[in-house]
Amino acid sequence: MKLKKILAEKPRNNVIYSVKSTATLKDVVMKMVEHNVGCLLVTDPGNPDKYVGIIAQTDIIRKCSEDGNFYETKVEDIMIKQLVVATGEDEVDYIVKVMKRHKIHHIPVIEKGKIAGIISITDIIGSMHEEDEIKIRYLSDYMGGTYGSNVY
Repeated sequence: MKLKKILAEKPRNNVIYSVKSTATLKDVVMKMVEHNVGCLLVTDPGNPDKYVGIIAQTDIIRKCSEDGNFYETKVEDIMIKQLVVATGEDEVDYIVKVMKRHKIHHIPVIEKGKIAGIISITDIIGSMHEEDEIKIRYLSDYMGGTYGSNVY
C-alpha cells in the first residue's frame, strides 16, 4: 500500500499544523491539544513557508522528564532539525522501517515539492488493520462458499 492512499483517507483533509521555532512548549502543547495532533511542523519565524524541523509529543515528554519547568523552553531548543520525509509513492512497509530506524512516529509526505500531509504510525496501523479486515472477510466468504455466489 502506498502512503498517498493513507493520506487520502485522513479525515482532516491533510491540514498542516505548524508553529514558529521561537514559540514556547506551552504554545505547542496548547496547539496540539486544540487540534488533537501528535506533532507540529516547525517554521522559520521570518518565513512561515519554510519548514525548519518538527516537534512531537515524545520530544515534549523527554523535555518534561529532564526539566520540571519546561513550558518556557523554546521549540528550537528541542525540535528535530533533520526532517525525515516520504513521498506519496513510498510503500508503507518501507516507511515503517524508516520510522523505526529514526525512532520517529510522524513523517511528512512530500508531493510536487510541498508537504501534502503528515502520516503517523497510528495512521499506518489503522490502514493496515482495515486492509487486513477486508482480506479476512474475502477469505472467509471464499472458504464458506459464499464468494462469487451471485455470479452466474
